[in-house]
Amino acid sequence: MKKKIIVVGAGGAGLTAAVAAAKKGAEVLLLSKTACGDANCTAYSGGLFSLSSGTVTPEDHFRRVVEIGRGVNDRKLVRTLAEESEKTLRTLADWGVTLKITDSGRATVRESAPSEIMGGRGLTRELAAIARAEGVSILENCVATKILAGERGAEGLEWVNWKTGRKYRSPASAVILASGGGGRIYSRTDNPARMTGDGYALALEAGLDLADMEYVQFYPLGWKDPAFPLWMVGLAIVDYIPVTDENGREFLREAILSWGLTSGKEANYFARDKSAIFLSRHERQGGKTLLHLENLGEEMLTIPDVRVSLMLDLPPERRTGPVELSPIQHYFTGGIPIDTEGRTALPGLYACGEVTGGVDGASRMGGNALTNIVTFGLRAGRFSAEEAGEGGIGDVTEIPADLSFLAPEGGIRPRDAGDRLRAVVQEGLGPCRSGDGLRRCAAALEEWKVSCPPLKVGDSVDLLHALEMKGLAFTAEAVARAALLREESRGVHYRDDFPEEREEWMSRILVSAEKGKIAAAREG
Repeated sequence: MKKKIIVVGAGGAGLTAAVAAAKKGAEVLLLSKTACGDANCTAYSGGLFSLSSGTVTPEDHFRRVVEIGRGVNDRKLVRTLAEESEKTLRTLADWGVTLKITDSGRATVRESAPSEIMGGRGLTRELAAIARAEGVSILENCVATKILAGERGAEGLEWVNWKTGRKYRSPASAVILASGGGGRIYSRTDNPARMTGDGYALALEAGLDLADMEYVQFYPLGWKDPAFPLWMVGLAIVDYIPVTDENGREFLREAILSWGLTSGKEANYFARDKSAIFLSRHERQGGKTLLHLENLGEEMLTIPDVRVSLMLDLPPERRTGPVELSPIQHYFTGGIPIDTEGRTALPGLYACGEVTGGVDGASRMGGNALTNIVTFGLRAGRFSAEEAGEGGIGDVTEIPADLSFLAPEGGIRPRDAGDRLRAVVQEGLGPCRSGDGLRRCAAALEEWKVSCPPLKVGDSVDLLHALEMKGLAFTAEAVARAALLREESRGVHYRDDFPEEREEWMSRILVSAEKGKIAAAREG
């Protein structure tokens, strides 16, 4: 009997998983919240991979990932990543993906990128075309709302088409969550608008734990001046243009060199956490971080590192005076625990990509995100198709849409409710935290839940935002509860009141939900 696999998410992880399952003979249904392959972090990535290739051995890559993850990574996952990454990329190349693997532990898909700012869009566009050629059925504008669990484990999925308001259900032999992270709980993030933690909420409501949710990576440099887009500025820029404090001192470059690194480019791979915390602490003390665009000459724009770091066109009239920068939320290193084949604790449910946790530990090495999503996307797709039990075959059926959580009249627009939550999160869950601040944040989130009026929907976009509200709320509280419990500083998690790593905190923190209430506890 043919098996049916439902994949939630159409970024690099979901598309890779869908193609892999289809090539194993499964019937594959893929759900995307927007146009397939567009509004996801893969498309907006730099298009660069870190991996074991050439002079970088699997042992080298393993050691680097664990060192940057401060030793709390799932080492079986890291070992699989290190040993399988190059083979995975060569498999994608055999499928028809345009990529280049170097002999120095790097790979790129930027050759197919349509612009500097969408370095991974060529990859998602090619994977989407391959998926369609393999017979994958793609449903766009759909928000997954519930994993159907039964005796076999995950037995299907429910979702809503936010453009029509109609709700659907389908059985499945297995379900793969590849819905990305939750960066949009922050007001300052470089994540696309649809990264709202949907997969975290689906997993929690299905009875699964989340791990390592306190570890939220901030990119050290992001435009703060409102005349510029809310976007990151590559750390390599410090090698070409002065980045100074308010007194004109190149303090970031000095710090990078003091950490034993040779350049901003190297720090981009190995010291994002240190750099973001360093700059955030400086800002909290009243200081500024300034990029001296007046020093950007026309000849510099021909340098690849400069173009990739700036990621936007800067005509001469915009290269005036120093421009203020500040850390910006970038990536979730925690999420759903998986094993090396992408299995979760719920039989029949697999996961891959940023929605998972364990690979990166307390901090992610630069370039490891794309390597992670395709390596475990490939494995989740293959193993789900091979291992899924009999059953799960059936048609998609329309069911009554339960929209009772919406206000019949009055109420608040979902976008406004989300903005209130984002203001709380941005204030309390940044790169530098404290016990008092985290307690205030947790209390403010609770007050937000209690006092927020019912949601008012005036059009289809309002409905989309309303359907995303659960993911935003669950994700924000998961980060707050885990961060408050972890009484140390490790990787991207820094606490003023516990500024050092503590050996007794090597264990993971697990987040669970019961009747909508979030709780955090140390593993074991």
